[in-house]
Amino acid sequence: MRIDRWFYSAAGAVFLVAMLVGFRSFITTGNGDAGRVIDPTIFRLDAIHGLAIAAWFVLFFVQSLMISTRNRRLHMKLGWSAVAIALTIFVTGSWVAIHSVQVTPPAFQFFSMLYSRFLLIMLTEIGLYTAFVAIGIFTRKKPRIHRSAMLLACFCLLPGATARMAFLHPVFGASGWLGLFGPVCCLGAVLLLIRCAVTRSFDRWLATGFACWVVIFMAVEKLALTDAWSGMAAAILKL
Repeated sequence: MRIDRWFYSAAGAVFLVAMLVGFRSFITTGNGDAGRVIDPTIFRLDAIHGLAIAAWFVLFFVQSLMISTRNRRLHMKLGWSAVAIALTIFVTGSWVAIHSVQVTPPAFQFFSMLYSRFLLIMLTEIGLYTAFVAIGIFTRKKPRIHRSAMLLACFCLLPGATARMAFLHPVFGASGWLGLFGPVCCLGAVLLLIRCAVTRSFDRWLATGFACWVVIFMAVEKLALTDAWSGMAAAILKL
């Protein structure tokens, strides 16, 4: 059980490293992936969004450490800052997703997908992240559900980092669902197996949430390629 208490702290450390590696170009030079210059009209908003995501992962790591060291009182007090951070990520994330498509040439593709189609995936990431955070907040007095929901919320933000790790492309490819979500899916499966091993039991809340995560993004990737979404995207981009 002592090992179990440190599981989420270790996961938080892995998430922080992944974010630093994935967004190293933005952190060191202020540019996008592969040196791409970010449109000046969106740079400030992009920076605020990035800082909010960084704050979330730092908070997740610190909160996990609080539980690992049995400092539950401070954990509960500090936990309310998650509401402000999550709201910032929701607002700026939705705005960044829409505005980034608006200022990008229509023919631009990301992971072999027109950027206007990729908009649905970006909005789903933010929406599902917000849903998991809401579940985590409302179940804060039910640790088994709460900790699984907060971990799954982190999964929703990680594809933005792993998609920018070029060294993963030879393994997962640079197109489609596998290229976008394969790395995080594998990480989630490994963490679930480790979790079950250290607790010697099946974590049904984490497993169920992870299964939902996989199915939702598989469905969304297919929906993004339909004419129905093209029409919806056109309407959204006119706002």
